[in-house]
Amino acid sequence: MECRKRIIISSLKVPLYLVSIVPLMYSWLNSDFSRPLIFALSLIFVISSQFLMNTEMDRLDHKYGKNCMKSGSFIPIGPCIFDCVNAEKIRKINVVLLALMVITSALIIIITRLLVLLIIGFLAVILMFAYLYPPLMLYRRGIGELSTFFDFGPLLVLGSYYAFTGSFVYLLVPAAMAFGFIASAVRLSHHIIEESENTVRKKFYIPTFFMMIILSSILVSLQTNMTHIILVLISIIIAAMPIVLKDSQKVSAAAIIYLVIFALIA
Repeated sequence: MECRKRIIISSLKVPLYLVSIVPLMYSWLNSDFSRPLIFALSLIFVISSQFLMNTEMDRLDHKYGKNCMKSGSFIPIGPCIFDCVNAEKIRKINVVLLALMVITSALIIIITRLLVLLIIGFLAVILMFAYLYPPLMLYRRGIGELSTFFDFGPLLVLGSYYAFTGSFVYLLVPAAMAFGFIASAVRLSHHIIEESENTVRKKFYIPTFFMMIILSSILVSLQTNMTHIILVLISIIIAAMPIVLKDSQKVSAAAIIYLVIFALIA
């Protein structure tokens, strides 16, 4: 089947990549733009790893007979890429992405000589495998937000800052946790449409989303100046989106926009 470029781009869920790119840029900004080469390598690594997670999750969903959900979705849900690309090509793409991850991570460690990054990277990979594969397979058990919180929050923000500066700063911990909560909120809204009405996730979707968004702003406002009241107010508006919009995909888009606003204000 021939597919237009816009369909392929849509199927790759490009807007979701902001969930990893924005926290990385936040860390680099707070490092006073230290080590631009390490930043470039880190950017390749996070994009490759998220690309790999998305395509591998699509491959597994396709394997288990899950269908693509395009209608009414801001970002398509499910293995939509298989409408354009066959399984063998996806497998080859994943091998290339994995190679990119290994090469860039090795270069970062060699250049920085920071062996602690091995531990951080190992933990991130373990969480990624727990998210995708048996026996845990978190993304199919309704608790994928657990690994999402750590991979796109504390591990990404604190780990990248350490790679840029060679040190940990406790002041970044609240922001790192906040990014994790926002990423989890994005994931929850994006996938909640797949849940049936009687599931626990569906029943507690609105209060869970509200709590994660509000916590993200409260975490940084506790130790910073009064200008962060603006961020708290914005977070309240975003947290109320599931009630106002009713469309979880539009809520997911609003959470991604909030992610960018958070990075600019926090």
